[in-house]
Amino acid sequence: MGFMSFHPNVKLRIVLSFFINVLGNMVTPFMAVYLAKSVGTTMAGVAAMASIVIGVVCAAYGGYLADRIGRKRLILLSEAMNVAAFGVMALFNSPWLHSGVVTMIMTMLISASWIGKPAVEAMLIDVSTTETRKAIYRINYWSNNLAISIAGIIGAYLFSAYLFELLLGAGLISLIAFGIIGLFLTETMPAAAEGSSAAVQPVVEGARPVARERVARPTDQAPRVSFFQRYKEVFGDRRFMLFVLAGILTVSVEMNLTGYIGIRLEQEMHHALWLPGQPWTIDGLSMLGLLRTENTIAVVVLSLFVGRWLRGKSDHRTMMAAMAFNIVGYVYIVVGNLPSLLVVAMMIATIGELVYVPLRQALMVQLVPDHARSSYMAVNSMTNRISQLVSGLNVVIGGFLSAGAMAAFILATGMIGWAILASILPGIRRQEAAEAAELRGRAV
Repeated sequence: MGFMSFHPNVKLRIVLSFFINVLGNMVTPFMAVYLAKSVGTTMAGVAAMASIVIGVVCAAYGGYLADRIGRKRLILLSEAMNVAAFGVMALFNSPWLHSGVVTMIMTMLISASWIGKPAVEAMLIDVSTTETRKAIYRINYWSNNLAISIAGIIGAYLFSAYLFELLLGAGLISLIAFGIIGLFLTETMPAAAEGSSAAVQPVVEGARPVARERVARPTDQAPRVSFFQRYKEVFGDRRFMLFVLAGILTVSVEMNLTGYIGIRLEQEMHHALWLPGQPWTIDGLSMLGLLRTENTIAVVVLSLFVGRWLRGKSDHRTMMAAMAFNIVGYVYIVVGNLPSLLVVAMMIATIGELVYVPLRQALMVQLVPDHARSSYMAVNSMTNRISQLVSGLNVVIGGFLSAGAMAAFILATGMIGWAILASILPGIRRQEAAEAAELRGRAV
């Protein structure tokens, strides 16, 4: 299953996201340093926390709206916010104007653009099938990591000297994306999405087109559900919430790389020998940079071959084994100080990551009802944010525990998440078997 066989919406979104992510990630990761210098560390910290809250709230409301008024409108609104934010930031970091406060406010507007993220995720589900989703998520995952790696390398050199040009470029790319989405992206919301739990066939490449009026709005007969009723349904879905909790715990393990692990390496690793008896050494900060670079390059390169490795293998077993590899690799990095073994551990963790992440995303789709896809995606999108908070808490805990104790604690965190995910797989297998039997019955 290759890129060219995907639905036009998917191809369009992957290509646009690549260019948006390249320019956006040349700017946003470095904004914390910029704001600390411009408005002070306290205000920068408040802005960072406010951005997280704004992003979560807007994503939640965006998920609700996307299930009522359609995917395309929310995606367009999100891009319009990015155009406005980057445009104003460019103006107030230009040769004519400068304001750190305005720039800070615009970073919050960028967080508010998360209002369209659940719609994007729901759209990818709308136009895909069980057979195509693994390939879509794998290629999308590869594209995002490639964009981040390019942005990280170039942005570090250009941010200070060419901030105005970077912001202007990001604004122009967002404006172009807005125009292309408006012209070419098709609405995919199921006709009976609002308030209905009836199964809806996905819109796939080659299928007979559905009239825009049928997919652009809910049916007149479907009762409208309030924001609170919708999320009461989502949070009341025990199996899905266990899936989200498992994701938070397992993702938080790798989030420690930029938190506790980075701090520990800087404090403990000084002129560490790569191998006993040879002269080459490395310190903690350089080791951290090397591990992050290794992770990014390995994901970009090895993702090209993962599809072949996974052919004919059980998705569930492969996912669980890969997740265990990821956890074990990071746990050694939590406590280890031998550079050569740290590199090996990062490779093991990265291979686990690039195998299990697309499979986990494809599995998630089986837990999401058709009538509330965007709302479910909004809750799932909180996984990374909450994982960041968990890894931040580990920095505090690490101040009281030894590295060995932290390794045991983080291993327990990851394995609890692993066990929770394993506990819901039998029910999913039964669901898959029942659906397959139903399809065979219809064929007969």
